[in-house]
Amino acid sequence: MLAITAAPNGGQEPYSKSEHKLPNGQTAHRHASPFDPALKEIGKAKYIRIYWHDYTSSAKCRVVPAKRVYTALRNGDPYTISITKACLGLLPNDFTVPGVTGTGVYLLSPDWGTLKQGPAPGHLSCYAFILEEDGLVAHLCPRGILCRAMGHAALTGLTFKVGFEMEFTVLERTGDPNDKYRKLSNDGHAWSMARTLANWGTKGSFNTAADEILQALEQVGIEVEQFHPEGGPGQYEIVLPPQKPLEACDVLLHTRQIVESAAARHGFRVTLHPRPFPPEIGNGSHAHLSITSENGDHPRIYEQFYGGILEHFPAIFAFTNSHQASYERMVDGLWAGGRWVTWGTQNKETPLRKCKDSHWEVKVMDGIANPYLALAALIFAGTEGAALTMGDCTVDPAKLSSEERSALGIQKQFPGNLEEALEALTSDAKMVELFGKDVVERYITVKKAEIELLNSIPKEARRNWVIERY
Repeated sequence: MLAITAAPNGGQEPYSKSEHKLPNGQTAHRHASPFDPALKEIGKAKYIRIYWHDYTSSAKCRVVPAKRVYTALRNGDPYTISITKACLGLLPNDFTVPGVTGTGVYLLSPDWGTLKQGPAPGHLSCYAFILEEDGLVAHLCPRGILCRAMGHAALTGLTFKVGFEMEFTVLERTGDPNDKYRKLSNDGHAWSMARTLANWGTKGSFNTAADEILQALEQVGIEVEQFHPEGGPGQYEIVLPPQKPLEACDVLLHTRQIVESAAARHGFRVTLHPRPFPPEIGNGSHAHLSITSENGDHPRIYEQFYGGILEHFPAIFAFTNSHQASYERMVDGLWAGGRWVTWGTQNKETPLRKCKDSHWEVKVMDGIANPYLALAALIFAGTEGAALTMGDCTVDPAKLSSEERSALGIQKQFPGNLEEALEALTSDAKMVELFGKDVVERYITVKKAEIELLNSIPKEARRNWVIERY
């Protein structure tokens, strides 16, 4: 395991894997006082949306009248919602996967520190931990799993900042039930093309909706670093600010809700489909990682960390490219990271791009990945560490000869489909140990059932089916 000289976990109580607590040893819910800022915000709202993200990376929520939440918190009671344990074993069509029944309950416990306005007027949104009935974080809870990964890293003194790039495609509705969506009508759309933004302010244009989106993000304290057209038809990107890993995932998911809702109010549909219009490029959800702890920018630390990711990359792929449609994007020459396990300095055709010092970009991740599980996989693998033996790849690795790849130490290719990625995860004993056998078994069970479900849908209808849900 990678170790550095900083004090583990900032001197906080050590993380206990067996108790399934958060890294600071606290249970997920907390009481709110009459002076709590969250309580004051709730008192002014109409509705509270309480979100969780499941193993199919479906965004789920319950809408609760704010008055009910306000009354409970005002009385000093932790507000939780009883929810079936099947919630982490459901497919997108609401069928349970093998081994999951409707017996038993979890508690949804809102993390009031995530509370933000939106995505609709009068609504507040927050993200929840999934608890057992005794108040401890459920071992299968995605947010809890990321917290465990952070606790695992904190024991070696490692802390991080993560910033996501949210790529998405804007669609127009056709009114045809058999072919519901078409490409956005926008002449001259291309990467960073100024002309694409020419109709900003024009009624009926998506760019006018984008104005509402950016203002809404600013109002809730999400500081957008950049917004620009991307290379696919109707494709855009929002660059989000660096945050601690858990906060980065929450901000990403909250941003998606604001984007989807504002676009819908203007008559548009937004999708995260990894490649909605082949042969055009697809949508990623690139993650920028930096090691923020003491000595994090020293090569002795970050090279071992990213060496660990490279060592376990095929297994990580099962979480970062977690859908059948993901592999439509994961091909060579598409600026998506390609098929070869390698890295390169400022090389956007490698899956792991070194930007500067400990700041590296993971390109092989899309918007259908559950970001909590994907980041947990990266942090678990990096914390285990491994020597960075591969050379710096400065060109598209797919264009190298076998001899040139061998000279750089490039030997492995990524899985070519989700079935192969799940097999790579199963075969990686260390990753199974770090996640927990029960987590990996549930994840693989869900994914295999999801594959079977998608295979039952005619190919010509499958793209619309995925766009409807992501």
